[in-house]
Amino acid sequence: MRIRLFFYHLKIKDKIFSIMLLLLFVFCIIGVLAFQYFSKMYEDEIYKESAKTLQLTSAVLDKELQKIEQLSFQISTDNFIQNSLKSIIENPKVFETYRTKDKLIEGLVSYATQERYISSLQIIDYYNQTYIAGYNTKIKHNPEEILPLSLSREGANVWIPLENQNKLTAARIIRNKSNLSLDFLGALMITVDMDKLIHGSLKIPSDNGFVIVRDDEIVYRSDFSEFTKYTIPDVENGSGYEVMDIDGKDYLAAFQRSAFSNLTYYHFLPFDNITEQTNIIKIWMVFYLLLMIFLTIFLSRRAAGALSKPLEKLTEKMKQAQKGRIEQSDFSEEKYSNDEVGQLHKDFETMMKKINLLIKENYEKQLMIKETEYRALQAQINPHFLYNTLDSINWAAKINKQPKIYIMAEALGNMMRNIISKRAPLISVKEELQIVENYITIQKYRYNHRLHFTLNSLPDIEHYLIPKLSIQPIVENAIQHGVEVLETGCHITVSISIDDENLKIVVEDTGPGMEEATIGAIFTGKVKPKGTGIGLRNINDRIKLMFGSSYGIHMESKKSKGTKVIITLPCRME
Repeated sequence: MRIRLFFYHLKIKDKIFSIMLLLLFVFCIIGVLAFQYFSKMYEDEIYKESAKTLQLTSAVLDKELQKIEQLSFQISTDNFIQNSLKSIIENPKVFETYRTKDKLIEGLVSYATQERYISSLQIIDYYNQTYIAGYNTKIKHNPEEILPLSLSREGANVWIPLENQNKLTAARIIRNKSNLSLDFLGALMITVDMDKLIHGSLKIPSDNGFVIVRDDEIVYRSDFSEFTKYTIPDVENGSGYEVMDIDGKDYLAAFQRSAFSNLTYYHFLPFDNITEQTNIIKIWMVFYLLLMIFLTIFLSRRAAGALSKPLEKLTEKMKQAQKGRIEQSDFSEEKYSNDEVGQLHKDFETMMKKINLLIKENYEKQLMIKETEYRALQAQINPHFLYNTLDSINWAAKINKQPKIYIMAEALGNMMRNIISKRAPLISVKEELQIVENYITIQKYRYNHRLHFTLNSLPDIEHYLIPKLSIQPIVENAIQHGVEVLETGCHITVSISIDDENLKIVVEDTGPGMEEATIGAIFTGKVKPKGTGIGLRNINDRIKLMFGSSYGIHMESKKSKGTKVIITLPCRME
Protein backbone atom coordinates (compact mmCIF):
# COMPACT_ATOMS: atom_id res chain seq x y z
CA MET A 1 0.00 0.00 0.00
CA ARG A 2 2.84 2.41 0.85
CA ILE A 3 4.51 1.63 -2.47
CA ARG A 4 1.28 2.43 -4.33
CA LEU A 5 0.92 5.71 -2.46
CA PHE A 6 4.56 6.56 -3.11
CA PHE A 7 4.18 5.77 -6.82
CA TYR A 8 0.87 7.66 -6.94
CA HIS A 9 2.50 10.86 -5.70
CA LEU A 10 5.46 10.70 -8.10
CA LYS A 11 5.73 13.08 -11.02
CA ILE A 12 4.84 11.72 -14.45
CA LYS A 13 8.47 11.69 -15.62
CA ASP A 14 9.48 9.79 -12.48
CA LYS A 15 6.62 7.32 -13.02
CA ILE A 16 7.71 6.71 -16.60
CA PHE A 17 11.33 6.30 -15.49
CA SER A 18 10.29 3.87 -12.71
CA ILE A 19 8.20 1.78 -15.09
CA MET A 20 11.06 1.60 -17.60
CA LEU A 21 13.48 0.46 -14.89
CA LEU A 22 10.97 -2.12 -13.66
CA LEU A 23 10.50 -3.48 -17.19
CA LEU A 24 14.28 -3.58 -17.67
CA PHE A 25 14.66 -5.50 -14.41
CA VAL A 26 11.96 -8.00 -15.44
CA PHE A 27 13.53 -8.47 -18.88
CA CYS A 28 16.97 -8.94 -17.30
CA ILE A 29 15.61 -11.61 -14.94
CA ILE A 30 13.85 -13.35 -17.84
CA GLY A 31 17.02 -13.12 -19.95
CA VAL A 32 19.22 -14.60 -17.23
CA LEU A 33 16.76 -17.44 -16.58
CA ALA A 34 16.44 -18.10 -20.31
CA PHE A 35 20.22 -18.10 -20.69
CA GLN A 36 20.60 -20.57 -17.82
CA TYR A 37 17.91 -22.79 -19.29
CA PHE A 38 19.36 -22.81 -22.81
CA SER A 39 22.90 -23.24 -21.47
CA LYS A 40 21.73 -26.33 -19.62
CA MET A 41 20.05 -27.58 -22.79
CA TYR A 42 23.25 -26.86 -24.74
CA GLU A 43 25.38 -28.80 -22.26
CA ASP A 44 22.91 -31.71 -22.22
CA GLU A 45 23.03 -31.87 -26.01
CA ILE A 46 26.83 -31.91 -25.87
CA TYR A 47 26.67 -34.76 -23.36
CA LYS A 48 24.34 -36.73 -25.61
CA GLU A 49 26.39 -36.00 -28.74
CA SER A 50 29.56 -37.07 -26.92
CA ALA A 51 27.89 -40.34 -25.99
CA LYS A 52 26.67 -40.84 -29.58
CA THR A 53 30.15 -40.07 -30.93
CA LEU A 54 31.64 -42.64 -28.58
CA GLN A 55 29.10 -45.20 -29.81
CA LEU A 56 30.27 -44.61 -33.37
CA THR A 57 33.89 -44.73 -32.22
CA SER A 58 33.37 -48.02 -30.40
CA ALA A 59 31.63 -49.44 -33.46
CA VAL A 60 34.63 -48.53 -35.64
CA LEU A 61 37.12 -50.00 -33.16
CA ASP A 62 35.02 -53.13 -32.69
CA LYS A 63 34.97 -53.59 -36.45
CA GLU A 64 38.75 -53.27 -36.71
CA LEU A 65 39.35 -55.59 -33.76
CA GLN A 66 36.94 -58.10 -35.28
CA LYS A 67 39.04 -57.97 -38.44
CA ILE A 68 42.09 -58.81 -36.33
CA GLU A 69 40.25 -61.76 -34.78
CA GLN A 70 39.19 -62.96 -38.21
CA LEU A 71 42.76 -62.54 -39.42
CA SER A 72 43.93 -64.53 -36.40
CA PHE A 73 41.49 -67.32 -37.23
CA GLN A 74 42.49 -67.20 -40.89
CA ILE A 75 46.21 -67.53 -40.03
CA SER A 76 45.63 -70.27 -37.47
CA THR A 77 43.71 -72.35 -40.02
CA ASP A 78 45.92 -71.54 -43.02
CA ASN A 79 47.08 -74.83 -44.65
CA PHE A 80 50.60 -73.54 -45.20
CA ILE A 81 50.93 -72.46 -41.58
CA GLN A 82 49.46 -75.75 -40.36
CA ASN A 83 51.74 -77.86 -42.56
CA SER A 84 54.78 -75.80 -41.63
CA LEU A 85 54.18 -76.22 -37.90
CA LYS A 86 53.51 -79.96 -38.31
CA SER A 87 56.73 -80.31 -40.30
CA ILE A 88 58.68 -78.56 -37.56
CA ILE A 89 57.21 -80.93 -34.95
CA GLU A 90 57.91 -84.06 -36.99
CA ASN A 91 61.46 -83.13 -38.16
CA PRO A 92 62.85 -80.56 -35.75
CA LYS A 93 66.52 -80.97 -36.86
CA VAL A 94 66.31 -81.78 -40.55
CA PHE A 95 67.78 -79.25 -42.98
CA GLU A 96 64.45 -78.94 -44.75
CA THR A 97 62.99 -77.68 -41.51
CA TYR A 98 65.16 -74.57 -41.70
CA ARG A 99 63.76 -73.82 -45.13
CA THR A 100 60.28 -74.39 -43.74
CA LYS A 101 60.93 -71.89 -40.95
CA ASP A 102 62.12 -69.26 -43.46
CA LYS A 103 59.00 -69.77 -45.58
CA LEU A 104 56.89 -69.61 -42.42
CA ILE A 105 58.34 -66.17 -41.61
CA GLU A 106 57.72 -65.06 -45.22
CA GLY A 107 54.09 -66.12 -44.87
CA LEU A 108 53.79 -64.17 -41.63
CA VAL A 109 55.21 -61.09 -43.36
CA SER A 110 52.50 -61.24 -46.01
CA TYR A 111 49.87 -61.30 -43.28
CA ALA A 112 51.57 -58.62 -41.17
CA THR A 113 51.40 -56.10 -43.99
CA GLN A 114 47.65 -56.42 -44.51
CA GLU A 115 46.87 -53.69 -41.91
CA ARG A 116 49.08 -50.69 -41.16
CA TYR A 117 48.37 -50.88 -37.43
CA ILE A 118 49.67 -54.50 -37.07
CA SER A 119 52.86 -53.97 -35.12
CA SER A 120 54.02 -57.57 -35.17
CA LEU A 121 52.83 -61.08 -35.93
CA GLN A 122 54.39 -63.93 -33.93
CA ILE A 123 54.05 -67.72 -33.79
CA ILE A 124 55.39 -69.87 -30.94
CA ASP A 125 55.84 -73.45 -32.16
CA TYR A 126 55.60 -76.70 -30.29
CA TYR A 127 59.17 -76.28 -29.03
CA ASN A 128 58.61 -72.66 -27.82
CA GLN A 129 60.61 -71.21 -30.67
CA THR A 130 59.36 -67.82 -31.83
CA TYR A 131 58.81 -66.71 -35.42
CA ILE A 132 58.14 -62.98 -35.81
CA ALA A 133 57.26 -60.60 -38.66
CA GLY A 134 56.21 -56.96 -38.83
CA TYR A 135 57.69 -53.50 -38.52
CA ASN A 136 58.38 -53.91 -34.76
CA THR A 137 60.17 -57.23 -34.21
CA LYS A 138 61.44 -56.16 -30.80
CA ILE A 139 58.19 -57.12 -29.16
CA LYS A 140 58.68 -60.36 -27.29
CA HIS A 141 55.93 -62.37 -25.62
CA ASN A 142 56.56 -64.69 -22.71
CA PRO A 143 55.23 -68.14 -23.64
CA GLU A 144 54.69 -68.96 -20.00
CA GLU A 145 52.13 -66.10 -19.80
CA ILE A 146 50.59 -66.33 -23.26
CA LEU A 147 50.04 -70.09 -23.52
CA PRO A 148 48.00 -70.55 -20.29
CA LEU A 149 45.72 -67.65 -21.20
CA SER A 150 45.23 -68.91 -24.76
CA LEU A 151 44.65 -72.50 -23.64
CA SER A 152 42.01 -71.33 -21.19
CA ARG A 153 39.91 -70.00 -24.09
CA GLU A 154 39.93 -73.46 -25.80
CA GLY A 155 40.93 -72.15 -29.19
CA ALA A 156 39.07 -68.84 -29.06
CA ASN A 157 40.81 -65.51 -29.38
CA VAL A 158 42.00 -63.74 -26.25
CA TRP A 159 43.05 -60.09 -26.02
CA ILE A 160 46.12 -59.39 -23.90
CA PRO A 161 47.43 -55.86 -23.24
CA LEU A 162 51.11 -54.96 -23.21
CA GLU A 163 51.70 -52.92 -20.10
CA ASN A 164 52.54 -49.22 -20.66
CA GLN A 165 52.99 -49.72 -24.42
CA ASN A 166 49.50 -48.86 -25.75
CA LYS A 167 49.54 -52.17 -27.63
CA LEU A 168 46.99 -54.95 -27.61
CA THR A 169 47.73 -58.56 -28.55
CA ALA A 170 45.25 -61.03 -30.03
CA ALA A 171 46.41 -64.50 -28.95
CA ARG A 172 45.03 -67.82 -30.18
CA ILE A 173 46.09 -71.49 -29.94
CA ILE A 174 46.85 -73.14 -33.30
CA ARG A 175 45.49 -76.69 -33.43
CA ASN A 176 45.71 -79.32 -36.13
CA LYS A 177 42.57 -79.23 -38.20
CA SER A 178 43.42 -82.41 -40.17
CA ASN A 179 40.93 -85.11 -39.38
CA LEU A 180 39.77 -82.82 -36.53
CA SER A 181 42.55 -84.14 -34.33
CA LEU A 182 42.97 -80.66 -32.78
CA ASP A 183 46.50 -81.44 -31.69
CA PHE A 184 48.53 -78.53 -30.34
CA LEU A 185 50.72 -77.03 -33.04
CA GLY A 186 51.62 -73.65 -31.51
CA ALA A 187 50.33 -70.24 -30.56
CA LEU A 188 49.60 -67.15 -32.70
CA MET A 189 49.96 -63.56 -31.42
CA ILE A 190 48.99 -60.49 -33.43
CA THR A 191 50.11 -57.28 -31.73
CA VAL A 192 48.08 -54.20 -32.64
CA ASP A 193 49.55 -50.71 -32.30
CA MET A 194 46.55 -48.95 -30.73
CA ASP A 195 47.96 -45.48 -31.42
CA LYS A 196 48.03 -46.15 -35.15
CA LEU A 197 44.65 -47.89 -35.08
CA ILE A 198 42.91 -45.08 -33.21
CA HIS A 199 44.60 -42.14 -34.93
CA GLY A 200 44.22 -43.78 -38.31
CA SER A 201 40.55 -44.69 -37.91
CA LEU A 202 39.30 -41.89 -35.66
CA LYS A 203 39.67 -38.12 -35.43
CA ILE A 204 40.06 -37.47 -31.71
CA PRO A 205 41.15 -33.92 -30.74
CA SER A 206 44.54 -33.70 -29.07
CA ASP A 207 43.12 -32.24 -25.85
CA ASN A 208 40.60 -35.08 -25.44
CA GLY A 209 41.33 -38.26 -23.56
CA PHE A 210 40.61 -41.74 -24.89
CA VAL A 211 40.97 -44.84 -22.73
CA ILE A 212 40.29 -48.55 -23.35
CA VAL A 213 39.85 -50.78 -20.31
CA ARG A 214 39.67 -54.57 -20.00
CA ASP A 215 38.68 -56.04 -16.66
CA ASP A 216 39.69 -52.94 -14.66
CA GLU A 217 43.03 -52.85 -16.47
CA ILE A 218 43.91 -50.02 -18.83
CA VAL A 219 44.63 -51.44 -22.27
CA TYR A 220 45.13 -48.10 -23.98
CA ARG A 221 45.20 -44.49 -22.96
CA SER A 222 46.07 -41.28 -24.76
CA ASP A 223 48.87 -38.98 -23.68
CA PHE A 224 47.04 -37.91 -20.51
CA SER A 225 48.95 -39.21 -17.53
CA GLU A 226 46.17 -38.25 -15.09
CA PHE A 227 43.99 -41.16 -16.27
CA THR A 228 44.65 -44.21 -14.11
CA LYS A 229 42.58 -47.24 -13.30
CA TYR A 230 41.66 -45.53 -10.03
CA THR A 231 40.18 -42.47 -11.78
CA ILE A 232 38.22 -44.41 -14.39
CA PRO A 233 34.50 -44.57 -13.41
CA ASP A 234 32.87 -47.94 -12.88
CA VAL A 235 30.53 -48.95 -15.66
CA GLU A 236 27.38 -50.83 -14.79
CA ASN A 237 25.26 -50.08 -17.85
CA GLY A 238 26.22 -50.57 -21.47
CA SER A 239 26.73 -46.85 -22.17
CA GLY A 240 26.31 -43.41 -20.63
CA TYR A 241 28.12 -40.33 -19.42
CA GLU A 242 28.90 -38.45 -16.22
CA VAL A 243 30.82 -35.37 -15.10
CA MET A 244 33.81 -36.27 -12.93
CA ASP A 245 36.75 -34.57 -11.24
CA ILE A 246 40.21 -35.90 -12.10
CA ASP A 247 43.11 -34.27 -10.29
CA GLY A 248 41.09 -31.11 -9.69
CA LYS A 249 39.96 -30.81 -13.30
CA ASP A 250 36.39 -31.48 -14.51
CA TYR A 251 35.81 -33.86 -17.41
CA LEU A 252 32.78 -35.16 -19.24
CA ALA A 253 33.38 -38.91 -19.26
CA ALA A 254 31.38 -40.87 -21.86
CA PHE A 255 31.66 -44.67 -21.78
CA GLN A 256 30.58 -47.53 -24.06
CA ARG A 257 31.03 -51.28 -23.66
CA SER A 258 32.26 -53.24 -26.64
CA ALA A 259 29.56 -55.17 -28.44
CA PHE A 260 31.65 -58.34 -28.89
CA SER A 261 34.45 -58.26 -26.30
CA ASN A 262 35.06 -57.38 -22.67
CA LEU A 263 36.57 -54.02 -23.61
CA THR A 264 35.14 -50.73 -22.43
CA TYR A 265 35.83 -47.45 -24.25
CA TYR A 266 36.08 -44.09 -22.46
CA HIS A 267 36.11 -40.63 -23.99
CA PHE A 268 37.16 -37.76 -21.70
CA LEU A 269 36.23 -34.26 -22.83
CA PRO A 270 37.62 -31.37 -20.73
CA PHE A 271 34.72 -29.49 -19.24
CA ASP A 272 36.41 -26.20 -20.08
CA ASN A 273 35.84 -26.98 -23.76
CA ILE A 274 32.11 -27.25 -23.10
CA THR A 275 31.79 -24.16 -20.97
CA GLU A 276 34.12 -22.02 -23.05
CA GLN A 277 31.37 -20.89 -25.42
CA THR A 278 28.87 -20.34 -22.62
CA ASN A 279 31.45 -18.31 -20.67
CA ILE A 280 32.04 -16.10 -23.71
CA ILE A 281 28.29 -15.65 -24.09
CA LYS A 282 28.03 -14.80 -20.39
CA ILE A 283 30.66 -12.10 -20.75
CA TRP A 284 28.90 -10.59 -23.77
CA MET A 285 25.56 -10.88 -22.02
CA VAL A 286 26.85 -8.98 -18.98
CA PHE A 287 28.29 -6.33 -21.30
CA TYR A 288 24.99 -5.96 -23.17
CA LEU A 289 23.02 -5.86 -19.92
CA LEU A 290 25.19 -3.04 -18.61
CA LEU A 291 24.88 -1.25 -21.95
CA MET A 292 21.08 -1.71 -21.92
CA ILE A 293 20.85 -0.42 -18.35
CA PHE A 294 22.85 2.68 -19.26
CA LEU A 295 20.86 3.31 -22.46
CA THR A 296 17.55 2.68 -20.68
CA ILE A 297 18.36 5.11 -17.88
CA PHE A 298 19.59 7.74 -20.33
CA LEU A 299 16.80 7.38 -22.91
CA SER A 300 14.01 6.93 -20.37
CA ARG A 301 15.10 10.11 -18.58
CA ARG A 302 15.14 12.03 -21.85
CA ALA A 303 11.82 10.54 -23.00
CA ALA A 304 10.16 11.15 -19.61
CA GLY A 305 11.36 14.75 -19.64
CA ALA A 306 10.16 15.27 -23.21
CA LEU A 307 6.72 13.91 -22.30
CA SER A 308 6.34 15.72 -18.99
CA LYS A 309 7.68 19.13 -20.03
CA PRO A 310 4.59 20.07 -22.12
CA LEU A 311 2.37 18.84 -19.29
CA GLU A 312 4.30 20.95 -16.79
CA LYS A 313 3.81 24.00 -19.03
CA LEU A 314 0.10 23.23 -19.27
CA THR A 315 -0.07 22.85 -15.48
CA GLU A 316 1.58 26.24 -15.06
CA LYS A 317 -0.97 27.82 -17.41
CA MET A 318 -3.79 26.25 -15.38
CA LYS A 319 -2.32 27.66 -12.17
CA GLN A 320 -2.16 31.10 -13.78
CA ALA A 321 -5.79 30.71 -14.89
CA GLN A 322 -6.69 29.62 -11.35
CA LYS A 323 -5.25 32.90 -10.10
CA GLY A 324 -7.52 34.78 -12.47
CA ARG A 325 -5.14 35.47 -15.35
CA ILE A 326 -7.35 34.22 -18.17
CA GLU A 327 -6.86 37.02 -20.65
CA GLN A 328 -5.76 35.97 -24.12
CA SER A 329 -2.54 37.99 -23.72
CA ASP A 330 -1.43 35.58 -20.97
CA PHE A 331 -0.82 32.86 -23.56
CA SER A 332 2.10 33.16 -25.94
CA GLU A 333 1.78 32.07 -29.53
CA GLU A 334 3.46 28.64 -29.41
CA LYS A 335 3.65 25.80 -31.89
CA TYR A 336 2.47 22.58 -30.33
CA SER A 337 2.97 19.01 -31.44
CA ASN A 338 0.13 17.04 -32.98
CA ASP A 339 -0.03 14.49 -30.17
CA GLU A 340 -2.52 14.34 -27.31
CA VAL A 341 -0.56 16.77 -25.11
CA GLY A 342 -0.34 19.31 -27.91
CA GLN A 343 -4.06 18.97 -28.45
CA LEU A 344 -4.62 19.58 -24.73
CA HIS A 345 -2.66 22.85 -25.02
CA LYS A 346 -4.76 23.93 -28.00
CA ASP A 347 -8.03 22.93 -26.32
CA PHE A 348 -7.04 24.71 -23.10
CA GLU A 349 -6.24 27.94 -24.91
CA THR A 350 -9.50 27.65 -26.87
CA MET A 351 -11.37 27.05 -23.61
CA MET A 352 -9.74 30.09 -21.99
CA LYS A 353 -10.68 32.25 -24.94
CA LYS A 354 -14.28 31.03 -24.75
CA ILE A 355 -14.36 31.56 -20.98
CA ASN A 356 -13.08 35.08 -21.44
CA LEU A 357 -15.79 35.70 -24.04
CA LEU A 358 -18.45 34.10 -21.84
CA ILE A 359 -17.38 36.21 -18.87
CA LYS A 360 -17.86 39.35 -20.92
CA GLU A 361 -21.22 38.13 -22.22
CA ASN A 362 -22.27 37.00 -18.75
CA TYR A 363 -21.37 40.39 -17.32
CA GLU A 364 -23.61 42.08 -19.85
CA LYS A 365 -26.40 39.55 -19.22
CA GLN A 366 -26.16 40.02 -15.48
CA LEU A 367 -26.77 43.70 -15.96
CA MET A 368 -29.85 42.91 -18.03
CA ILE A 369 -31.04 40.28 -15.51
CA LYS A 370 -30.72 42.75 -12.65
CA GLU A 371 -32.79 45.24 -14.57
CA THR A 372 -35.38 42.58 -15.43
CA GLU A 373 -35.54 41.32 -11.86
CA TYR A 374 -36.11 44.86 -10.66
CA ARG A 375 -38.99 45.31 -13.08
CA ALA A 376 -40.42 41.85 -12.28
CA LEU A 377 -40.26 42.62 -8.59
CA GLN A 378 -42.40 45.65 -9.14
CA ALA A 379 -45.05 43.58 -10.98
CA GLN A 380 -44.84 40.48 -8.77
CA ILE A 381 -48.00 39.36 -6.99
CA ASN A 382 -47.65 37.51 -3.75
CA PRO A 383 -49.33 34.04 -4.05
CA HIS A 384 -50.70 34.36 -0.53
CA PHE A 385 -52.34 37.67 -1.50
CA LEU A 386 -53.95 35.83 -4.48
CA TYR A 387 -55.14 32.94 -2.25
CA ASN A 388 -56.60 35.41 0.29
CA THR A 389 -58.36 37.34 -2.50
CA LEU A 390 -59.95 34.15 -3.91
CA ASP A 391 -60.96 33.14 -0.40
CA SER A 392 -62.62 36.55 0.10
CA ILE A 393 -64.49 36.07 -3.21
CA ASN A 394 -65.55 32.61 -2.07
CA TRP A 395 -67.01 33.87 1.22
CA ALA A 396 -68.67 36.87 -0.42
CA ALA A 397 -70.36 34.52 -2.90
CA LYS A 398 -71.51 32.24 -0.11
CA ILE A 399 -72.96 35.18 1.82
CA ASN A 400 -74.76 36.40 -1.29
CA LYS A 401 -75.85 32.85 -2.11
CA GLN A 402 -73.99 32.65 -5.44
CA PRO A 403 -72.97 28.94 -5.54
CA LYS A 404 -71.39 29.08 -8.99
CA ILE A 405 -69.07 31.89 -8.00
CA TYR A 406 -67.86 30.42 -4.70
CA ILE A 407 -67.47 26.91 -6.20
CA MET A 408 -65.38 28.30 -9.11
CA ALA A 409 -63.35 30.51 -6.78
CA GLU A 410 -62.70 27.59 -4.42
CA ALA A 411 -61.72 25.25 -7.30
CA LEU A 412 -59.41 27.86 -8.81
CA GLY A 413 -57.74 28.47 -5.44
CA ASN A 414 -57.23 24.76 -4.79
CA MET A 415 -55.89 24.27 -8.31
CA MET A 416 -53.37 27.10 -8.07
CA ARG A 417 -52.35 26.08 -4.58
CA ASN A 418 -51.55 22.53 -5.80
CA ILE A 419 -49.64 23.80 -8.83
CA ILE A 420 -47.63 26.57 -7.14
CA SER A 421 -46.97 25.03 -3.74
CA LYS A 422 -45.80 21.62 -5.10
CA ARG A 423 -42.21 22.32 -6.19
CA ALA A 424 -41.11 18.68 -6.60
CA PRO A 425 -41.04 17.36 -10.21
CA LEU A 426 -42.94 14.21 -9.16
CA ILE A 427 -46.28 14.19 -7.35
CA SER A 428 -48.73 11.43 -6.50
CA VAL A 429 -51.54 10.34 -8.82
CA LYS A 430 -53.99 11.55 -6.17
CA GLU A 431 -52.54 15.08 -6.20
CA GLU A 432 -52.52 15.21 -10.02
CA LEU A 433 -56.15 14.07 -10.14
CA GLN A 434 -57.12 16.81 -7.64
CA ILE A 435 -55.67 19.36 -10.09
CA VAL A 436 -57.66 17.73 -12.92
CA GLU A 437 -60.91 17.65 -10.91
CA ASN A 438 -60.59 21.34 -9.89
CA TYR A 439 -59.89 22.22 -13.52
CA ILE A 440 -62.96 20.22 -14.70
CA THR A 441 -65.11 21.90 -12.04
CA ILE A 442 -64.24 25.33 -13.46
CA GLN A 443 -64.69 24.20 -17.10
CA LYS A 444 -68.11 22.62 -16.42
CA TYR A 445 -69.51 26.02 -15.42
CA ARG A 446 -68.18 27.33 -18.74
CA TYR A 447 -69.46 24.58 -21.08
CA ASN A 448 -72.43 23.23 -19.01
CA HIS A 449 -73.93 20.11 -20.59
CA ARG A 450 -71.44 20.04 -23.53
CA LEU A 451 -68.66 18.72 -21.27
CA HIS A 452 -68.90 15.19 -19.92
CA PHE A 453 -66.03 13.84 -17.80
CA THR A 454 -65.40 10.33 -16.39
CA LEU A 455 -62.54 9.23 -14.12
CA ASN A 456 -61.66 5.52 -13.79
CA SER A 457 -59.06 4.90 -11.10
CA LEU A 458 -58.44 2.63 -8.13
CA PRO A 459 -57.44 3.83 -4.63
CA ASP A 460 -54.36 1.55 -4.69
CA ILE A 461 -52.95 3.44 -7.66
CA GLU A 462 -53.26 6.92 -6.11
CA HIS A 463 -49.92 6.59 -4.24
CA TYR A 464 -47.82 6.08 -7.37
CA LEU A 465 -45.63 9.03 -8.45
CA ILE A 466 -46.00 10.75 -11.83
CA PRO A 467 -44.58 13.99 -13.31
CA LYS A 468 -46.48 17.09 -12.18
CA LEU A 469 -48.96 18.45 -14.78
CA SER A 470 -48.78 15.35 -16.96
CA ILE A 471 -52.59 14.69 -17.12
CA GLN A 472 -54.17 18.16 -16.75
CA PRO A 473 -52.59 19.64 -19.96
CA ILE A 474 -53.87 16.63 -21.97
CA VAL A 475 -57.39 17.06 -20.53
CA GLU A 476 -57.17 20.76 -21.33
CA ASN A 477 -56.09 19.87 -24.87
CA ALA A 478 -59.11 17.55 -25.23
CA ILE A 479 -61.49 20.36 -24.11
CA GLN A 480 -59.94 22.88 -26.52
CA HIS A 481 -60.06 20.54 -29.54
CA GLY A 482 -63.20 18.61 -28.65
CA VAL A 483 -65.70 20.56 -26.57
CA GLU A 484 -65.02 23.90 -28.23
CA VAL A 485 -65.27 22.47 -31.77
CA LEU A 486 -68.36 20.27 -31.34
CA GLU A 487 -71.66 21.94 -30.50
CA THR A 488 -73.13 18.59 -29.49
CA GLY A 489 -70.55 18.26 -26.73
CA CYS A 490 -67.68 15.90 -26.01
CA HIS A 491 -67.07 13.07 -23.54
CA ILE A 492 -63.62 12.91 -21.89
CA THR A 493 -62.52 9.80 -20.03
CA VAL A 494 -59.39 9.43 -17.87
CA SER A 495 -58.43 5.82 -17.01
CA ILE A 496 -55.49 4.75 -14.83
CA SER A 497 -54.37 1.12 -14.48
CA ILE A 498 -51.33 -1.15 -14.01
CA ASP A 499 -50.27 -2.89 -17.24
CA ASP A 500 -47.24 -5.22 -17.39
CA GLU A 501 -45.60 -3.61 -14.30
CA ASN A 502 -46.04 -0.15 -15.81
CA LEU A 503 -48.45 2.65 -14.93
CA LYS A 504 -50.79 3.25 -17.87
CA ILE A 505 -52.78 6.51 -18.08
CA VAL A 506 -55.29 6.85 -20.93
CA VAL A 507 -57.02 10.18 -21.79
CA GLU A 508 -59.70 9.55 -24.41
CA ASP A 509 -62.19 11.97 -26.00
CA THR A 510 -65.01 11.77 -28.55
CA GLY A 511 -63.80 14.84 -30.39
CA PRO A 512 -63.21 15.34 -34.15
CA GLY A 513 -59.91 13.40 -34.17
CA MET A 514 -56.98 13.93 -36.58
CA GLU A 515 -54.94 12.23 -39.31
CA GLU A 516 -51.76 10.13 -38.78
CA ALA A 517 -49.62 12.76 -40.52
CA THR A 518 -50.81 15.40 -38.07
CA ILE A 519 -49.86 13.18 -35.09
CA GLY A 520 -46.30 12.75 -36.45
CA ALA A 521 -45.99 16.45 -37.14
CA ILE A 522 -47.07 17.26 -33.55
CA PHE A 523 -44.26 15.16 -32.00
CA THR A 524 -41.60 16.41 -34.45
CA GLY A 525 -42.60 20.03 -33.85
CA LYS A 526 -43.39 20.72 -37.54
CA VAL A 527 -47.02 21.49 -36.72
CA LYS A 528 -48.05 23.54 -33.73
CA PRO A 529 -51.81 23.20 -33.27
CA LYS A 530 -53.65 25.43 -30.90
CA GLY A 531 -52.13 24.78 -27.48
CA THR A 532 -51.51 21.12 -28.30
CA GLY A 533 -48.29 20.47 -30.14
CA ILE A 534 -45.96 22.14 -27.67
CA GLY A 535 -47.81 20.72 -24.64
CA LEU A 536 -47.77 17.08 -25.75
CA ARG A 537 -44.23 17.27 -27.02
CA ASN A 538 -42.98 18.90 -23.83
CA ILE A 539 -44.68 16.28 -21.66
CA ASN A 540 -43.27 13.47 -23.81
CA ASP A 541 -39.73 14.90 -23.67
CA ARG A 542 -40.00 15.43 -19.93
CA ILE A 543 -41.06 11.79 -19.33
CA LYS A 544 -38.25 10.39 -21.50
CA LEU A 545 -35.73 12.62 -19.78
CA MET A 546 -36.85 11.44 -16.34
CA PHE A 547 -37.41 7.72 -16.98
CA GLY A 548 -35.75 6.78 -20.28
CA SER A 549 -36.73 6.19 -23.89
CA SER A 550 -38.93 3.19 -23.00
CA TYR A 551 -41.56 5.53 -21.52
CA GLY A 552 -43.54 8.45 -22.91
CA ILE A 553 -46.71 9.36 -24.81
CA HIS A 554 -48.41 7.46 -27.60
CA MET A 555 -51.37 8.88 -29.61
CA GLU A 556 -54.12 7.09 -31.51
CA SER A 557 -56.65 9.07 -33.54
CA LYS A 558 -58.87 8.83 -36.56
CA LYS A 559 -60.75 11.56 -38.33
CA SER A 560 -64.27 12.07 -36.82
CA LYS A 561 -63.71 9.23 -34.33
CA GLY A 562 -61.96 10.91 -31.42
CA THR A 563 -58.45 10.80 -29.99
CA LYS A 564 -56.73 8.57 -27.43
CA VAL A 565 -53.56 9.68 -25.62
CA ILE A 566 -51.71 6.89 -23.75
CA ILE A 567 -49.07 7.75 -21.13
CA THR A 568 -46.70 4.93 -20.06
CA LEU A 569 -44.76 5.44 -16.81
CA PRO A 570 -42.75 3.21 -14.45
CA CYS A 571 -44.42 2.19 -11.21
CA ARG A 572 -42.85 4.25 -8.45
CA MET A 573 -44.27 4.64 -4.97
CA GLU A 574 -44.07 7.62 -2.62
